[in-house]
Amino acid sequence: MVDTARVWFTGSPRAALPANHWVWDYAKQVRVKFDGSQEFRAEAELPKLIFGHNGRICSSQRELNLAVDRFRSALGSVAEFDEWTWTRLDLVWQWKVERASEIILAHQWLKFPGIRNDPSLLYGGKMITWCGAKSRLMFKLYDKARSFGNGAGVLRAELKLAGEQLRKRIDGNAALDFNELWGAFRLELLNFASVTVPEARRHTFAEVIASLTPEQQSRALSVYRLGRSERAIRLFQHQVSNATLKRIAWHWHNKLRKRPRLPAQCEPKAMKVPVSRSRQFRRQGWIT
Repeated sequence: MVDTARVWFTGSPRAALPANHWVWDYAKQVRVKFDGSQEFRAEAELPKLIFGHNGRICSSQRELNLAVDRFRSALGSVAEFDEWTWTRLDLVWQWKVERASEIILAHQWLKFPGIRNDPSLLYGGKMITWCGAKSRLMFKLYDKARSFGNGAGVLRAELKLAGEQLRKRIDGNAALDFNELWGAFRLELLNFASVTVPEARRHTFAEVIASLTPEQQSRALSVYRLGRSERAIRLFQHQVSNATLKRIAWHWHNKLRKRPRLPAQCEPKAMKVPVSRSRQFRRQGWIT
């Protein structure tokens, strides 16, 4: 449920740390930044703390608690502190699919609630991102299996909440509650997919465009844009996205139930990632 998590706290360092530099502990998969006085920032990818990689996700309260406990234990070896505040949480879930890129491309003309910017397609349509002001709110869809070299597609949805965007949805001083996090994640995605194309007796032009390949869609839309207003173009592109999602039978309301289905069947297999030569010769422990 949570991938990257960042916290803020005040405390006393147990050993000398460079001021205002992020410092990694590769063994514990945690990094820390010390301001030189008493303030600390720290972050970790929680699944890595219990699985060794983030191909899997924390899919229960027990796994979430275990990851948080290991995060706190790692920080306890660096500094003495009592309380912390969550300042960033990346909420994630994933589904096994046949063609992740098809689902990703179907979202390319949709707006994400609270984000004014248009989405960006990356890696040849393998990832799409919506990024808000100062990156406090970000949403992305991508094929997680691609990064693990797996043949089967695994669509991952990732919602980044930081700063005020996090505080509006989650109590940053409370313990992480799996059901609360799932509720916040689910609500954002249901709002994202709330608009649907009305049923028609005949195929609409948007549905005809949606039935084409991505390359043919691009050419058809280029012709459609000629002589039309920006508002009309945006509305039509939105209709094409919704018609495409309808055609491929991807419905967020069906994927996001009140109680999440455990995604064990779609966990990408972990791959051993080669370590760069420069890193092999670094000293162990906290390093800059």
